[in-house]
Amino acid sequence: MYFNYSEEELLYLKRKDKKLAQVIDKIGYIKRETDTDLFSSVIHAIVGQQISTKAHRTIWQRIQNHYGQITPSILIKSTAQELQKMGISLRKAEYIMDFVRKVYLGQFVLSDVQKADDEEAITKLCSLKGIGRWTAEMILLFCLERKNIFSFDDLAIRRGLSMVYHRKNIDRNLFEKYRKRFNPYGSIASLYLWAVSSGAIPDMVDCRENKKAVKIKKSTASFEYMKYKYEYSSPIGKIILTSDGEKLTALCFDFDRYFSAKAKMAQYKDLEVFAQTVKWLDMYFKGKEPNFMPPIHLEGTEFRKRVWEILQTIPYGKVISYGEISRKIAEKRKVPRVSAQAVGGAVGHNPISIIVPCHRVVGVNGNLTGYGGGLDKKIALLKLEKVDMKNFFAPKK
Repeated sequence: MYFNYSEEELLYLKRKDKKLAQVIDKIGYIKRETDTDLFSSVIHAIVGQQISTKAHRTIWQRIQNHYGQITPSILIKSTAQELQKMGISLRKAEYIMDFVRKVYLGQFVLSDVQKADDEEAITKLCSLKGIGRWTAEMILLFCLERKNIFSFDDLAIRRGLSMVYHRKNIDRNLFEKYRKRFNPYGSIASLYLWAVSSGAIPDMVDCRENKKAVKIKKSTASFEYMKYKYEYSSPIGKIILTSDGEKLTALCFDFDRYFSAKAKMAQYKDLEVFAQTVKWLDMYFKGKEPNFMPPIHLEGTEFRKRVWEILQTIPYGKVISYGEISRKIAEKRKVPRVSAQAVGGAVGHNPISIIVPCHRVVGVNGNLTGYGGGLDKKIALLKLEKVDMKNFFAPKK
């Protein structure tokens, strides 16, 4: 079964937007498969998070072969451990079993989602463990066949917009203008923007990418973990994200003294991990403590990794001194002392700023010391977390 739309919707979009009209004419009618069973669609969506399309397809086929039918009465007899053997993480398996139990016991009523309007349906789906807004929106589109789903959290849609309209940055305000333009057929517009993003029109390129190929020196070969990048516009400056294709490997401000030059040499690519990180950053810069974390990979020496592990334990809105980190590491290593200067070097070389919160480390006397992205950024981040700044001071230049 394919997503159901007609010539009427296409004509409407073509009248509203000349550039999209050209895209529609070049590509023609798009067929996208749907799964109208809401129960299996939710499970299918959880299985597919943070893995490649190929792996998703393989694991889903394995689950179907094992259980036969994907129904509450069959899966309620299963366990998270049994599901894990199909090739998914234990956490995903636990999310699925929690959903199965809620449906089986009548605590989550599928028909309520089907009857609800788009926003209400998204809210209901997001109440489930493992379901975020983007996943809920995709369920509405590819299961419930809602015709006005246009997801800001979908990087491929934003890339498609960038390619069609030659925009280097599709921020939320600009995205909302396109949403209003395509209303009430945002889902159909999404189908064509996905196609553009995937290369359906060869001469249409992402204007964010350099036209001239950048020659990468041999010395950068060790930075293969910064293979792909994405740029995020934060309230305090541009942030560059990098990935090895699966996990977040760097998050730095533009002009960061250690990482930005290397990050800029990566190629643009839309990845699920970037979508998750953007969601995390959106929540963070609204002054909220994110309740999830995108998958990360930290590349460095064993000593630096130990320091970065401690950074991840510093609570939101709190600070710790370099000396305290030194003492923690000394205790773990069972040695009399560890150099605070060595700790400072490790903190300064943290590749994933904000998420691994090196900005929460200060001098023992209240000196804010330095910050790879600039001391002004460090101060802004601490103020955002409502840290009382009266006992801290910036070092004299």
